[in-house]
Amino acid sequence: MLRRAALACCLAVLAACDSGKDDGAASVANVEWHRADLKAQVERWLALAPQPSGLMQGEFERGWQPTRNGTGELTLHSRVVYTMLVGYEATGDRRYLEAARRGADFMLQYFRDPEFGGYFQRVDAAGKPVSTGKNTYGHAFALLALAHAGRVTGEAKYKDAALALWRDVRDKLRHPDGGLRMSAPRDFAAGDSRNSQNHLMHMFEALLALIDATGDQSVVGDARELGDFVLLKLMVGLPSGGAYIPEWYDKHWKPLQDGDGYIDFGHQFEWSHLLRSAERRGLPPIYADVADRLLKYAVATGYDEQEGGVFNRAYPNGQVDRNKYWWPQAEAMRAFLALPGRPDMVRRYHETQEFVDQQFLDREHGGWLLGPKKACATGNCSRLQPDPYHLVGLHWTALSSK
Repeated sequence: MLRRAALACCLAVLAACDSGKDDGAASVANVEWHRADLKAQVERWLALAPQPSGLMQGEFERGWQPTRNGTGELTLHSRVVYTMLVGYEATGDRRYLEAARRGADFMLQYFRDPEFGGYFQRVDAAGKPVSTGKNTYGHAFALLALAHAGRVTGEAKYKDAALALWRDVRDKLRHPDGGLRMSAPRDFAAGDSRNSQNHLMHMFEALLALIDATGDQSVVGDARELGDFVLLKLMVGLPSGGAYIPEWYDKHWKPLQDGDGYIDFGHQFEWSHLLRSAERRGLPPIYADVADRLLKYAVATGYDEQEGGVFNRAYPNGQVDRNKYWWPQAEAMRAFLALPGRPDMVRRYHETQEFVDQQFLDREHGGWLLGPKKACATGNCSRLQPDPYHLVGLHWTALSSK
């Protein structure tokens, strides 16, 4: 069935290419599938996540029972604020906008550290800090949420807060060897720890959103600095013309070679579509060429040409973990949709979309499974619902791209 759908899709795409017409991701996406799942996602999260205070409940069991007992965590809270903003843009329903505003205001009132700057990692239901450390990954999503809030609402307080947050990150979490530190204590004191590319990738994503919100040219320069660090310092080129970005590094950004010295396929796809979108924000066209190199490696090594979908990771010895999880499928589809004029990528988009529809959609409880049904049937599957960030990002890419 995957092959039949892919063949029909490729014939349609070839016809579009022959006509010289390229209308973006929406021209090749399964629009109704994306629209239906986006509607289901945002409606359920609107019904369950926002608390009267503005705190966002971000973690639920498979049957949608909350697990965090009213405490707020910066990453999850911010991802739900972002989801509410996508819900508003997709539907025009002001309930999403009001929920997003309350969530963003809660961030500014309770997560923001009035003494040292930056944002706390965790607060209780009353907004009292319970984990005061500064986590760069969480700050990336706080910046993403505030930047989107500034763009969607047009309100200066969110734009100004986003710019101030970025200045705190840039000035206080800078790594002495380049890039950004993973974390710091409340006062941002220096320390040594291993590093990851993950917080850099999401901060780059958030900076792109901040450019959209403010047009600030200094932010364009900061995004260029961060992107150049990753591509010149961390990316590994291959004789095939492909390239990859390892996941974990020591304190001096040397890639690890032990069990954590792996390459995450989902992140290669994620970097690919982020870099490809950077040019329209004023970053250099060469970023799109690098996106092609990352995509070439990710497809050749991490894509399942038999069933569709993306494997988990590869190791330095060449071993591939062929397990499949929910979020890499979403990021791979976004990367494929970024190339609507390439029939080979459109074919893989449709194969993966059909694989996800068959294996990941939870038609009993709603939402997505964290692993395929065949894995969950053996008990090898988490009982949590995925948070909505990757899913609404995928769907909004498919529906809004022109």
